[in-house]
Amino acid sequence: MELLHSGTVICLRGWHPAISREEAKAMFPEVEIIRTDSRRLVIATGDSEWERTENMSGTECVLTGGGLARWTNVEDLISQISPSKVEDMAVECWRHEGKIDASSKVIEQQIGGVFYDNGSTFNLSKPKKRFGVVLDASANCVAWGWMIGPGPGKQGWSSMRANKRPFFRPVSLEPRLARAAVNIAAGTKTGTVVDPMCGTGGIVIEAALSERSALGVDFDPEMVIGSKQNLEWAGVDAIIKRGDSTIFEFPEDTIALVVDPPYGRNSKGEDMLLENTLKNFQKQNLDCDVVLILPTEGKQDNLDEEVELDIEIPEVEVKSCYAIPVHKSLGRIMVIASISLQD
Repeated sequence: MELLHSGTVICLRGWHPAISREEAKAMFPEVEIIRTDSRRLVIATGDSEWERTENMSGTECVLTGGGLARWTNVEDLISQISPSKVEDMAVECWRHEGKIDASSKVIEQQIGGVFYDNGSTFNLSKPKKRFGVVLDASANCVAWGWMIGPGPGKQGWSSMRANKRPFFRPVSLEPRLARAAVNIAAGTKTGTVVDPMCGTGGIVIEAALSERSALGVDFDPEMVIGSKQNLEWAGVDAIIKRGDSTIFEFPEDTIALVVDPPYGRNSKGEDMLLENTLKNFQKQNLDCDVVLILPTEGKQDNLDEEVELDIEIPEVEVKSCYAIPVHKSLGRIMVIASISLQD
């Protein structure tokens, strides 16, 4: 078995690996995130507060005290593991990106047997510690280690979909994308996350659910009322105000601007609205990071790499840009940037 890395491996969810990498960089700033041949396994050098995975939409879990290797067989994998006596543990094996010719159940049983032989006890319903093994067919790799975070398929995003809220519009942002955008912009900083065109309140909800101070502003009184209804439905506290984002006085402790501007046939002048809103942030000298979710024509399928930004966005310094497929006639792009402060 070819050992590729000994240490911490971050397991990403498959809905958008590139955005998930950006989220991991923002939420674990103490370490360097290094890509591998696998689409969804990245290496982390050093140590961080891995429990932050609980608030992340793009990371399944972090595997600590383990490693990453080319897959050969379960016997070679077991030879890389140093089992110890652990109380109330469980072993969990799952797959990424297709199928490697191995049984996840057999892997769980054999690794569990090695831990058992070293005096470990097991609790499959409420384990105190979980040992994870990921078989990744995209690069014929296996990653293993002690799991920190929810693991695969355990976040319940379907129950938080925008169409389940009492106030809904078809263009509402998907919650897991809104959460990633908030995490990328705010990272580990302390302060207020602002959505200056909050619409139905999805971004504000995700900021509040991730235990951040959040402010939503919208000029449309219907949106303000509806956003407040959605916040009550989500069971979170945040501030929603009616106002003009181009002149609104935002909090001095603003750390992140996250916005999915209105667009479509009924949104005239949306480009100028966004530009003047960004100018207002610049005028107030708000030193904050920015994530913009903008519409684009046609479907874009590249979920692994950055894409070129073919428009000018005044008042910001663009860092990176990613495509987000929606359907054949519509896509979105996530623009990660910062406010260009005036000298």
